[in-house]
Amino acid sequence: MKIKLIKEQRKTIALKVVDSENAILKAPKSISDKKIEEFLKSKANWLNRVTKRMKETEQFSTAFDFEKFIYLDGKQFISTNEISIGFEKLSAKNKWEEIRKYYLSLFWKLEELADKLSKETGLKFKEIKPSNSVRVWGSYNSKGQMKLNFKLLVLPERLIRYVIYHELCHSIHMNHKPQFWKDLEKLCPNYKALKKELSQFSFVLKTAF
Repeated sequence: MKIKLIKEQRKTIALKVVDSENAILKAPKSISDKKIEEFLKSKANWLNRVTKRMKETEQFSTAFDFEKFIYLDGKQFISTNEISIGFEKLSAKNKWEEIRKYYLSLFWKLEELADKLSKETGLKFKEIKPSNSVRVWGSYNSKGQMKLNFKLLVLPERLIRYVIYHELCHSIHMNHKPQFWKDLEKLCPNYKALKKELSQFSFVLKTAF
């Protein structure tokens, strides 16, 4: 692990992991080397856990080649060359645009599932829209608007269901306080395992399409 030290005008020390091999440590200009060593020792276990998880995700992500294949339900579906005529002759930018359009054309699958789970749970939303966030899989606002990242289509259905259950629970809890998680657990008893599995797919959010 390479740790880049940046001393700047600040009062606290902050450690940010960039990837499984690099991290950035920001510290006050006046801090001593001894204090930095002590801080890093105190964060050693946490750093090991985070980097181990990142390595697992990086290894897992190598099984997906979004330039060559369309993935649905966690599996290869078709070759990207099949989604439009002359796809292989397009520029890289236009290829990603065609891939994006293809996934968006299947957004109805997410809408259908959201409607089904809404009826089953009695938790409602007023409208649903696609998103392309690089940070989150979904959101729910106080106006009853649910947004689902169209890249959810790549994931196994059990994880899509988890995300939808999560967002539906925000129709009664606009926060993540203990009661939110209790109500989510009623709908999705194994949500903790699913939440952990979902984190393995975080690389999908940052793909170019």
